[in-house]
Order: sequence, then structure tokens, then C-alpha cells
Amino acid sequence: MFNIFFKTSLLFYFSFLFLLGLSSVSCKASDFGTTGLIDIPTARMSSDGIFTTTAAFQSRTNSYAITYQALPWLETTFRYTGDNDFFHYDRNYEAKFKLWSESDYLPQVAVGVRDMFGTGIWSSEYVVASKEVGGFDVTLGMGWGRLAGKGDFENPMTWLSDTFSVRDRGEGRGGELSTGAFFSGKEVGLFGGISYDVPGLPLTAMMEYNPDQYDFS
Repeated sequence: MFNIFFKTSLLFYFSFLFLLGLSSVSCKASDFGTTGLIDIPTARMSSDGIFTTTAAFQSRTNSYAITYQALPWLETTFRYTGDNDFFHYDRNYEAKFKLWSESDYLPQVAVGVRDMFGTGIWSSEYVVASKEVGGFDVTLGMGWGRLAGKGDFENPMTWLSDTFSVRDRGEGRGGELSTGAFFSGKEVGLFGGISYDVPGLPLTAMMEYNPDQYDFS
């Protein structure tokens, strides 16, 4: 699904930033707490040591998150997310690792695992790249689990082992590391988006494509 949104420097949706340190912050927290667009992650990272809290209220979901940039290459998130139709709330954890920084010719690339210790309801993994192009920040990623949506092509991890073709949902076993689901599933999906910081204003315009169908049945 395509989402279009505008965010101010205070992070609309009643999101609040608590910054530890004196340096300015150009990153934007997604509604899932991680540095990203609306729902999808980007390859961007906050400055080292930044602590962010967000509260996001949508028609589908409500999400409350605490994110800490533990290292220059590691972003960690604890999240409490609820589905408004089923009135079910779930604690879930996410970690995002920067593989390399952006250069003149290469995008910044990161890999992440969402709901790694939770019940698996929000379980997904991703590899994502972000590149600044003419004032626009462009993101393209490949996702597993919820970020695979209905699937766009065969999971490339199955080329290494057939065990990656079966995804262990593991729902109901909160608190356990969900290694049986990591980068697994018959197919993967593509996600992406674009953002633009309006010059002279604390305003960011963004658009994303998120393959998550938000199906909890």
C-alpha cells in the first residue's frame, strides 16, 4: 500500500524526541520507532547515543516505542504495538545494523530484524538501502515476513539452504529468540519510499510503499 504523509521536526502523531547530546539530529523516526519513513525502515541511523521515544496513532494500529542508538552502527528499539480492530497489544523488539555508510556512488545499507524476541505477530527482516539524490532521500528494501507482503519473488536465501523456505511463525512464545523465522519464507517482497526536507521549514514530505497487508487473522 502507498502512504503519503508530512512530518514536522516534532514528529507529528504526538511523537516526541528526547535527545541526549548536543549535536543536531537530521534523522526521522518512523511510526514504528526506528529511523525510517512512515511505517517502513530506511538505512539511516541517528547520531551515536541518541535516545528517542515515539507514540504513533493510526487508523489500523497504535504504536509506542523507545529507540536507542547504542553504537554508530547499531539501532535498537523496544515497541508496544496494538491492532485497533482486534484490540491486541504486543511487545516486540527490533535491531538494525548499518553495513556501510553512503558514498558518492553507493547508498547506505542496513539489515534489520523486527520482533526478534516477541510473539512473532510483527515478525519481519529486511535489507534496505538509502541514497540522497538531488535533495531527495530515496529508499529501497527487500523484506521477509510481514515486509514481504504477498511476495514479489523467490526468497534468495533458499539458494543457500531449503530450510529458509519454511517460516516458523512461533506466535504465542514471547520472550524467545525467533531464529526459526529469520530471513525465512518462500518469497520476499520489495518496499521503498522517498522523503524531502522542505528548505527553511521544519517539515518533511514523504511517500512510501509498504507491502504489509496488516492481516492479523
